[in-house]
Amino acid sequence: MSQILYFKRLIKPLILATVLFCSSCSDLLENDNKFFHVSTQEQQWNALTDTRSALFGIYGLMRTALGENNTCWAAGDLRMGDFTVRMRDDLQAIRDNRLDASFDNIRQISNWNRFYKVVNAACVFIENAGKVLEKDKAYSETNYTYDVAQARALRALAYFYMVQMWGDVPLITQSYDNGTFPEVARTDEDVILNYIEGELLEVSQLLPEQLGSSSDKYYEGDTNTWRGLLINRYSVYAILTHVAAWKGNYVDAEAYSGQILDHLPTFIKSTSPYTTTENLVSSKGIFSSKYSSDYSATRLVAFGYSYVSSDNGDVNETGTDGHLESWTLAEPIIRKQLPDIYLSKDTLESLFMNKFTTDSRYGVDESSSPIKYFSNYVTGIHYQYPIFSKMKVVREGEDKTNDLGLFSSFIIWSRFEDILLMHAEALAILNRPDDALVDLNALRSARNLRNLSYAKDLNSSTRNLLKEIFQERRKELMGEGHRWFDRIREARLIGDDQTMTELVNNGGIYWPVAGEVLRENPAITQNEYWKR
Repeated sequence: MSQILYFKRLIKPLILATVLFCSSCSDLLENDNKFFHVSTQEQQWNALTDTRSALFGIYGLMRTALGENNTCWAAGDLRMGDFTVRMRDDLQAIRDNRLDASFDNIRQISNWNRFYKVVNAACVFIENAGKVLEKDKAYSETNYTYDVAQARALRALAYFYMVQMWGDVPLITQSYDNGTFPEVARTDEDVILNYIEGELLEVSQLLPEQLGSSSDKYYEGDTNTWRGLLINRYSVYAILTHVAAWKGNYVDAEAYSGQILDHLPTFIKSTSPYTTTENLVSSKGIFSSKYSSDYSATRLVAFGYSYVSSDNGDVNETGTDGHLESWTLAEPIIRKQLPDIYLSKDTLESLFMNKFTTDSRYGVDESSSPIKYFSNYVTGIHYQYPIFSKMKVVREGEDKTNDLGLFSSFIIWSRFEDILLMHAEALAILNRPDDALVDLNALRSARNLRNLSYAKDLNSSTRNLLKEIFQERRKELMGEGHRWFDRIREARLIGDDQTMTELVNNGGIYWPVAGEVLRENPAITQNEYWKR
């Protein structure tokens, strides 16, 4: 019963988005599981099964919005990031920040409509779920409260991601007709951020610490069922942390992240709350649905697929789109000759071995006998194109054939270590360097690195401390969609990267708005930076 939100067959993301709320093609989805049904136009809002299907449909749409055309990695890791493109002009254009280049995947990534499918689905749910309370005694007030709170949180997350990508976007808080986008002008980014924060603050008080913890469970599942899968109170605090930091409000960012650091470890059945390096890179680790429920609470905001075999042994794919592995993996992990993008040896050594060499993610312990090498992030370091294999969930981590494209890894939007480093960032800004260094050193210790001294290693400089925190985020969260947004915050706080500072100041940090959006909605104007 632990796998309930995921898809059984290869589904094109746009088809999925249509299916969930605008068609009756339920045969495309994993509908033989009693916990997952498809919400369609015929949705009657009569019974608990209706709310269940509609709520889980919003999760599916959010996964699609982030994964389609590998959006979260194109926007978060590839754009002016650490990866080198081998031989794809479209990916090279993203890498070079040439987002007005005429490539189909750039055009599709630039279209925000898939995020508005999340918004609309959430609005439909919020407006209709109350009807079930009147018709189905099995649907409790508590269940209703939790459901609506999750829908509001997902809507807020969709808006926050759009704000990070496009800046000003239309703010719509009511459902619209069958997915037909209304002609609404763009709303100021600050107004939307305040709306997001207000929504999240409200739902943080409505959601439990862990879904399924009460005696009546939650949709018949206990905490082991839902931990690391659905949004709970600490998931909301994680989103709030990012929103506050994006706004430059580090007093609140420290408070939200502190709630997670203070309380979440009690739900992790381990002596340490930190993901081990082994679990970070294992095919059955944190990015896999096979990950132990003892530790999965550290997956604060996550969206995933699950590989499922058919009864006759045939393969049902989850697909390549929506998985970083489709760009990064190759032989000997899958049957693909060379990766599309990779981390060069020079980049790896510059990042991981510039000052300290013992990093368990990538490094070498020369004091051991024999010398111990660490290459957990990479397979084939001596290859011409080293393979970034941090994420390698092929056939749910049980691949024996090296098939191409059977990926089912989670998109982890936030996890415990992300929030730990956000907390350190906030503390540094708030002139609490000693406390910030405690957080930073905690993760460094988990990655086999020695503790830093504020005086000796950082010259008692807050600026140097902040740079070290951002560098640690760069390494720890590599391939998880954070790098570009971290660079924006770093440029705002430190300002020593002239290229990024100029982009921040002139609006070049945002994506262009897709031509389809401009044509369909005359009230929308293009971002100034991309009008040239």
